[in-house]
Amino acid sequence: MKQRSGYLMVAGAALCWGLSATAAKALLTESVSTVLLVQMRATFAAAVMAGFLALFKRSLLRVRVRDLWKFALLGIAGVAGSNFTYYFAIREGTVAIAIVLQYSAPLLVMAYAAWTGEESVSTFKVAAALVAIAGCTLAVGGVGEGNTNITPIGIASGILSAFCFGFMTVYTRHLLERYSVWTVTCYSLIGAAGFWLLVNPPWEIVARSPEAPLWATLAGFAMVSVLIPHTLFFAGLRHVVASRAIIVSTMEPVIAIVSAALVIGEAVTGLQLCGAAIVLAAIIGLQARREPGGEELPGEPHAAR
Repeated sequence: MKQRSGYLMVAGAALCWGLSATAAKALLTESVSTVLLVQMRATFAAAVMAGFLALFKRSLLRVRVRDLWKFALLGIAGVAGSNFTYYFAIREGTVAIAIVLQYSAPLLVMAYAAWTGEESVSTFKVAAALVAIAGCTLAVGGVGEGNTNITPIGIASGILSAFCFGFMTVYTRHLLERYSVWTVTCYSLIGAAGFWLLVNPPWEIVARSPEAPLWATLAGFAMVSVLIPHTLFFAGLRHVVASRAIIVSTMEPVIAIVSAALVIGEAVTGLQLCGAAIVLAAIIGLQARREPGGEELPGEPHAAR
């Protein structure tokens, strides 16, 4: 039952990320810089999470001093890194290409798992990852001439986003062995927000003087695209191993095309529907096989151990 809940949490995160992709493209075309977008996402999300824990779950804010660098690393390389490189790839090209590049991450995670021996990497799991990536490619419209409008730096950024996403998935599960989901989420977001404050200090933001409606939009976007999905994804990682979780997250492009069709009336081709079905088939197939040794981490800690 807990494993099923883990899959549902990861799927919920993919739902939020998929809904956010089109909104991000719209914001980026409204002269919002990539740095400001990812910075405000992390900053608003960190402020809300830290405020909530300070008021209602203060014990979860206690961490070992020697572990602070680990949260900073997760926040900078994982949260901030995957956010910026993904959205920069979107700015330099299309949502479709950015998603396809980022979702090569399952293969990277499985390569790491095989190298370290942390997980059992079966032929079936590798096949599921390849099928999911192929379905993901079809779901966003393939990579034909119509989707190749992306700069070389955009391609490099998309590839880097796959490494950052893969790192975030693996490293988060390691931290969850010692800390609560809430603690890991909060401090990783604080790490990301702190990093962006160094890159883009407050006086630089004030100098641009974004209008009040934009601030409200960015705050709402932070909740849907960062706070809620990262909390769900991190919670899911307590019950699902990294390689399976990241394959399940390939639902994101499926959600993106469906939401675009329903909300803004974008046309959906038969090829895209076929791709969506392939992704779902890969995810369902994963759940038909249990992970040797189990996937569940030990009982969730309530504070630093």
